[in-house]
Amino acid sequence: MTDLSHICPSFSHNELTNSILSSTDAANLTTSDLLTLSLDALAKRTGRNVVDLRRFLDILMRELMPPTPTPLLEATDRQQYISTGDELLDKVLGGRGLATGCITEFVGASTVGKSHILMQLCLTVQLSPIHGGIRRKAVYISTESGLETRRLNELLFHLRKRYPNEVANLKSENVLCITCGDLEVQEHVIRYQLPFLVRTQNIGLIALDSIASHYRAEHGEQGRTSLYQRGNELIQCAEILRNLATECGCAIAVANQIRDQFTKKNITVENHVEAATLISSQLSQDETRIANPFEEVFGNDADVSLSADFQDSRETELDIFDLDYQSRFFSGWDWLVAESSGEIHELKVPALGLIWTNCVSQRIVLKRKVSKRTIEVVFSPYVTCGQVLDYEIRAEGVRGVEFE
Repeated sequence: MTDLSHICPSFSHNELTNSILSSTDAANLTTSDLLTLSLDALAKRTGRNVVDLRRFLDILMRELMPPTPTPLLEATDRQQYISTGDELLDKVLGGRGLATGCITEFVGASTVGKSHILMQLCLTVQLSPIHGGIRRKAVYISTESGLETRRLNELLFHLRKRYPNEVANLKSENVLCITCGDLEVQEHVIRYQLPFLVRTQNIGLIALDSIASHYRAEHGEQGRTSLYQRGNELIQCAEILRNLATECGCAIAVANQIRDQFTKKNITVENHVEAATLISSQLSQDETRIANPFEEVFGNDADVSLSADFQDSRETELDIFDLDYQSRFFSGWDWLVAESSGEIHELKVPALGLIWTNCVSQRIVLKRKVSKRTIEVVFSPYVTCGQVLDYEIRAEGVRGVEFE
């Protein structure tokens, strides 16, 4: 690796790094090769084990990072926003667009327009602040079919037409695309390549389309060990993305898939109302007997001590403390509404489960029913949630529809 001394003259040497460097020199590997090739490929070419290579790459990445804060990092003390390019969509997102410094998830079925919104954001981030951008580049990480460059150029054409004075800023080459063929490549890109790109290429938006694809394929078995491993990998991935967002002031936009939600057949609207009534009456009786009703209700051992009628209802009909019940508040699909409207068969839930839900800051659900599409913010620290907006996908991009 003869170019390392030119790229990083202050690289620190120790027994491990000197040993790895001798192997990389023998394999004619450059610094670029180390940052782009997978660990398995590096192991085959150098004859070294993956553990030592990972330790070496961690050291290399730390050495390549800027030693002092750059003006870019200093300018991200305040919250910034990236417009979606549509006034109505921005209004649903709080009036200013997508917030930087956090992970925003766009979840929905196929053909709802998740990729369209991500590509649209990859272009609007290049706009000047007066038009809702932050004048920075974007990274588009694709785990499925790759970036649709023809559609991206079509969106770019209409955006330039809309903002003729921004033509010099709006360029397709400002959207850096990385395609990940499997989970190993995806993790390598996020762990090693992405931090380097963000800090050296003035990246303002990271678009990941989609987060669930490889995790669902690689961890298809629903055994406890597989789910535990997937959960750990998701947490590590989210931690890297969140740190980049907060340190560098960029926005993280992640597309997520959905899966069918199977609920118990005996969960019905009538059961929900009955259980709520029983809880209310039980707590009212307890309040007249003790100062702290929860002391009686939950007891010293945290066992629920409600009336016998409610206990029977809870065990045989409805468990309001169950994840299936509670998910209606954060998944974006309310089984209670679906049951009352006769659409329980259309009930969905975001992929990757509760662990990933706790990793994202904002969840935005996109739905499609026949030819009608809707967007809704399910939870967010920046936006008033619950607003639903109809939208359409046009030649110029995703546009909100306001009916009189």
